[in-house]
Amino acid sequence: MNIHKIKNFTQGFIQKMKKLITNHPLKLKHIVISCSGVAVLAITILYATTFSPLLKDSGSNINTADNIISQSSTEDSSAEDSLYAAQDGGQAETSYSNDTNSSINSITSRGMKSSLDPSRGDIVKLGDKDIIVNTIQKKLMELYYIELDEPTEIYSETIKGAVEKFQAKNKLEVTGEVDSKTYELLFSDKAKEYTVFLGAEGIDVEHIQERLYELGYLSKVTKYFGTETEAAVKEFQKRNGLYDDGNVGALTRETLYSAEAVPLSYYLGDENDEIMKYQEKLYQLGYLTTKPDGKYGNDTVAAVKILQESNGLIADGYIGPATKELLTSGNVAENALKIGDSGDAVSNIQKYLKKLGYLNSVTGYFGSDTHEAVLNFQKRNGLSADGKAGAQTISKLLSSDAKSWNGTKGSSGSNNNKSGGSKGSKNSNSNNQDYFDNSGSPSVSNLIAIAKSKLGAKYVYGAKGPSTFDCSGFVYWVLNKSGVKQSYMTSYGWSRNTKYKKITNMSDIKKGDIIAFNGHVGIALGGNQMIDASSGSGKVRITNITSSYWTRNFKCAFRIF
Repeated sequence: MNIHKIKNFTQGFIQKMKKLITNHPLKLKHIVISCSGVAVLAITILYATTFSPLLKDSGSNINTADNIISQSSTEDSSAEDSLYAAQDGGQAETSYSNDTNSSINSITSRGMKSSLDPSRGDIVKLGDKDIIVNTIQKKLMELYYIELDEPTEIYSETIKGAVEKFQAKNKLEVTGEVDSKTYELLFSDKAKEYTVFLGAEGIDVEHIQERLYELGYLSKVTKYFGTETEAAVKEFQKRNGLYDDGNVGALTRETLYSAEAVPLSYYLGDENDEIMKYQEKLYQLGYLTTKPDGKYGNDTVAAVKILQESNGLIADGYIGPATKELLTSGNVAENALKIGDSGDAVSNIQKYLKKLGYLNSVTGYFGSDTHEAVLNFQKRNGLSADGKAGAQTISKLLSSDAKSWNGTKGSSGSNNNKSGGSKGSKNSNSNNQDYFDNSGSPSVSNLIAIAKSKLGAKYVYGAKGPSTFDCSGFVYWVLNKSGVKQSYMTSYGWSRNTKYKKITNMSDIKKGDIIAFNGHVGIALGGNQMIDASSGSGKVRITNITSSYWTRNFKCAFRIF
């Protein structure tokens, strides 16, 4: 090949490289990363040995290919990592290499470079604001040390607490700061998931013990995870088909707080005098809508669930120690079935109303027609007429001297009204009242006002108020404080809820709705805003729900009012 042609080609190539470096440095970086190492090395040798005078003339803006590669690997971990982050809609993603000298230090969200690098000696601590915090938080969420939430770049008290738990669980020095050892282990396949285990103490242990007590597995709450608690957890795990290691991990926790948790208590089909005693109490208070018979049947389960839900217990339908204590305390308010209620208890009432001629059909939902039927029954039988089926109304309804309906025939029930047709009803086509428009209603306003009164309250994992909360504890506290009797549920429990009207499209969410995300729950404020207890922010805050994180993790919402 003619030497002049080679020189002309080289000079042209160098000029293009100069322009590329000056005007498009990032483009050059990706071109170089994509090139074969052998080809780059060959070009470098060619420049260094044959055309060094030309390289000098090209100015200080040109680096050797080796320098370019070195600079590129410092700025970006790899082209694959950049692609992975881009595919995730710009959210933080994490990749780990067991080689501590690898480019893990530059793995950040949105392809941005971190100014802090624990793998090279930096320490990430409370108050730091850096993109690396986003990556650390996501890994802690993945290992269940923090509730799922939109990642942040601020190293908060919550993240510090999660790091302390991670260090304790993985037998590192507990500092709450991310140094090289903590960072290396956090992103390795040796990192242990968060579990509550023997020797642990604090609010998380307290809430686990409270639930074990409710289910009959534990005799007292001590806030310390000792051998008695470990034995209780193992027994719970055995009865619920879980691996019985005595540690409370993610699966055990979700099962523990679900309504399907199997208790160490009475089971469906049991029959004895003690059951009769509790049934009589439930009947006197208006929770049981059938006559006591000493058998633990579906009617008793339904009554117990209503009692538990109305008094802040998880509605599992079993009479455990906490439910027994509640029933015998003398502090239980009488129950009254009303518009909006549903279930077996409502069906039982409707059956008797239908038998006596007050109602045409049984639906299991207490709508306006059932309300009208109860009113007519109360008036006919000399009771205080409020349309609610309380203890006196139920007792009279089930008695042998209950008077049947003698008025004019109203709706036939053929209109498929969800609440059932009521005889004597003035407006049989009233199914539009089954769900109320919650825009600006007093109940919604009260709910929102109570929620906002806790803005800035500290986030504490497992806390249910009144001064500290986690996400599900916040929703539980606000609902009950505003007059909605709702038992405690985790975000997973909310996503499976059947009590309220379910909203499946984010565009249909209204003010006052409860929003369930993957691993998170909050209260809708309207205008695409939500108030929640945030693990990332470490407090109760207001946030926008239109980001890709929330839209991607949306499960459903529930219309409470």
